[in-house]
Amino acid sequence: MTKKVLVLIILSFTTGLVYGQIGGKRTFEFLETPNHAKVGGLGTVNVSAGEDLNMVNQNPALLLPEMDGDISLTISPYLAGIFNTQLNYARNFEEAGIFNLGVYFQSFGQFDGYDNTGNAEGSFSASNYNISLSHSKKQGIFNYGATLKLAGSQLPGNQQSALLLDLGGVYSHPEQDLNIGLVIKNAGFYLKKNPDEDRPLPFDIQLGGTFKPEFMPFRFSLTANRLYQYDLSYFEPIDEATTNNAFIEVTENAPSTFDKIFQHITVGTEILLGKSINIRAGYNHLLRQSLRGEQVAGAGGFTFGLLINTKKLNLAYSNAIYQVGGSAHFITLGTNFNHFIKKKS
Repeated sequence: MTKKVLVLIILSFTTGLVYGQIGGKRTFEFLETPNHAKVGGLGTVNVSAGEDLNMVNQNPALLLPEMDGDISLTISPYLAGIFNTQLNYARNFEEAGIFNLGVYFQSFGQFDGYDNTGNAEGSFSASNYNISLSHSKKQGIFNYGATLKLAGSQLPGNQQSALLLDLGGVYSHPEQDLNIGLVIKNAGFYLKKNPDEDRPLPFDIQLGGTFKPEFMPFRFSLTANRLYQYDLSYFEPIDEATTNNAFIEVTENAPSTFDKIFQHITVGTEILLGKSINIRAGYNHLLRQSLRGEQVAGAGGFTFGLLINTKKLNLAYSNAIYQVGGSAHFITLGTNFNHFIKKKS
């Protein structure tokens, strides 16, 4: 396999990341990729908006006993031909409490392999996976939980795996519709590591709140991520450049203090049109700044979604716009097994 093929595979990993400016500096960054319609429609980062089994992927403390029997499947045609699949199933045991089993698979498709002389060596595939087990407990107005994850990347001649842990908590106001969530994500260690790998795991600390005013059909979310790192921007001043064999002077403004702070912030809104329809929208400033074009950013960083609820099924769709001409789609279908079991009984 030529070096060019390996470079293309590595680039395909980085193009699927949310944080393009700082992407590629850590391994298993696919764990930060939004993997269901709700978070995809709320700006791609959220740790406090509950009422959805899939949100356990963002914060294990959002797993509740009333989600017993919930099952959800998400398919996501992502960027650069990448295809993501997420499956979640929750079960509440009388003595042990509520658990969720999650399986995530990210496929990069098939590639043609060649040796150093250009002779074909057949095709090969590349993929990532994450198998998770989550558990939560309620203590008064607090809910806390943990997720144990087995994550891995599969490349020809380069397979890695790691064991990671998410720890989360949620405060729920006793009188108002207010949640405040805090999560420590992806703390762990390698199980199998490439000898040449020197990048750290995708550790993160996220804090957010979700609030619904009493007489308004809106639910607002505000989330901060990468709280351990102040400056997320990539800036390298350019003094001069060569264009069409002529030297021109290039100036670029360094990110402002406001921009550096706002790159940590994601905002999301849900419009509640009765019990059956929910419209979602969000904005991720880091996403917009990371992947904006040289001349125009378009709608990059904005996300949109729709949820339709019925008695037995719920269907959600979201579209996260990463840059001009590049967006990710999320389709989530959910139901509850207990409805069908009781009906048969």
